[in-house]
Amino acid sequence: MFSNFPKQLLIAVRITLVIAVLGGLIYPLVMLGVSQVAFNGQANGGLIKNSSGTVVGANLIGECYYETKDVSGTAVFQTTQYQGHTFYTVDPRYFQGRPSYSVQTTSSGTEVVLPLNPPCESNNSQGSNLAPSNALLIEQVDTYAGYLHCVGIDTAGSFTAGQLQQAVTDPSAHCLSAGAKTTPIPVDLATGDFTSYDPDISVAAALAQVNMVAEARGLNPAKVHALVEANITGRVLWIFGESDVDVLQLNRAMNQAFGAPSALG
Repeated sequence: MFSNFPKQLLIAVRITLVIAVLGGLIYPLVMLGVSQVAFNGQANGGLIKNSSGTVVGANLIGECYYETKDVSGTAVFQTTQYQGHTFYTVDPRYFQGRPSYSVQTTSSGTEVVLPLNPPCESNNSQGSNLAPSNALLIEQVDTYAGYLHCVGIDTAGSFTAGQLQQAVTDPSAHCLSAGAKTTPIPVDLATGDFTSYDPDISVAAALAQVNMVAEARGLNPAKVHALVEANITGRVLWIFGESDVDVLQLNRAMNQAFGAPSALG
């Protein structure tokens, strides 16, 4: 019974080594080569570089376009209070992506829904984990939709650039002004995605922001609308999913077409 053991052991070792080389070395190297040739952008994280070759983002990770303040050399996102809720202060000169919410427990033991802190960080991925029927989440989403109306998103009323700049930090200044007619905010602009990484928004969400961005930059809304249309990504293989807009790519296209706005303040 054991007379063939050394021979069988040698066969087993050989088979193990062959499988290890094929599956652990050759196959991964072949897949790496194929991915680099056929899917170079995706295989390397979808990194987006500017004209000088500096990485400015990735088409797989959402970017934040909130107002910032320099604190000891670090850009810190600013927040705004609206109807008892805290939101990151929208920069109306840029198209906005989806928000991200998290649930925190106060010192008194009650739960509150707050914007994810810090937002748009690749090492900080989380969602609220609340059901769509949760009262806290409903209140947060409803209030945030109101804040977006206040800063000129999907608002038919006319805002000047100065009014928009005031409205983002003091929403009550203009959101209830006479003649400011609104339509429902596209759902993806007011609801958070679970990962906080979603780089895309719906076409409706992008078009809802045209007037805000155009007025904040002093541009013709028709030209901004045309730029949005030019940056719509179609369905995968023409049948899967829905058309959408990559927020980072759209804002980069805005800066390339009309120039980057100057720093605030």
